[in-house]
Amino acid sequence: MNEALLFLQEHPWATAIAAALSGYLIGSVSIARIVYFLQTRSRNYEPFKETIPHTDEKFESDLISATWVTKKLGKRFGCITSILDMLKIALPTLFFKLVFLSHPFFLVTAIFGIMGHNYPIYYRFKGGRGESPILGALFVINWFGVLICNGVASILGYLTGSILVLRWAAYILLIFWFWIYFRDLYYVLFMVIANILYWTSMWSDLARFQQLKKEKGLRFTEEEVSEFLMMGKSSGRFLDKYGLYFVLKRWLKS
Repeated sequence: MNEALLFLQEHPWATAIAAALSGYLIGSVSIARIVYFLQTRSRNYEPFKETIPHTDEKFESDLISATWVTKKLGKRFGCITSILDMLKIALPTLFFKLVFLSHPFFLVTAIFGIMGHNYPIYYRFKGGRGESPILGALFVINWFGVLICNGVASILGYLTGSILVLRWAAYILLIFWFWIYFRDLYYVLFMVIANILYWTSMWSDLARFQQLKKEKGLRFTEEEVSEFLMMGKSSGRFLDKYGLYFVLKRWLKS
């Protein structure tokens, strides 16, 4: 073991390959499938379907993730899956961060771990969105940056009256935060690629949802969107009542 570590430390190219392979192969382990099988003894991983508010239409997603487990088994098992998805990326990322100090090889581990989660080699490249793995990596790389950017995203969500901004803006803000804090292109590149992997994984679902909205002429309250995203009704209800955008809109109409 010591000889292997010494070899890697003396050969950066080998360390980069080891970081990428270990991240991808560990990330490819589908915690969602394991949790579902242990609970149901079934390998029938069917897509979840959910009724869209104000319609009889069903929104279907075939991504296998903590969200999928929540829809199938409930919040308890979804939470367990999410935590384990974080750990499967956080632990190998932390290992490379602590052991190999000459270069940020842990960023390679993290990004390939996220890639493995989204496109797992063990399951014909059908995985999840990558949100929990991204968070697991970020807590190792710069946990207080996550808190700061989520705080700013919450403020922006309040100002715009959008639960989607509150939920997702932090991932984009982290690109700029990493540049300001680290002044290192590797960290910025990591966050750019993480965003690309995340948004690409959701693209088909988002496109289908927007298509249904357009076809049906649907408009949703922030409370309905918040519930649909499984953030609970309270956040969306607060924005509907007290979000600055909606407060100003009501004031201008009065």
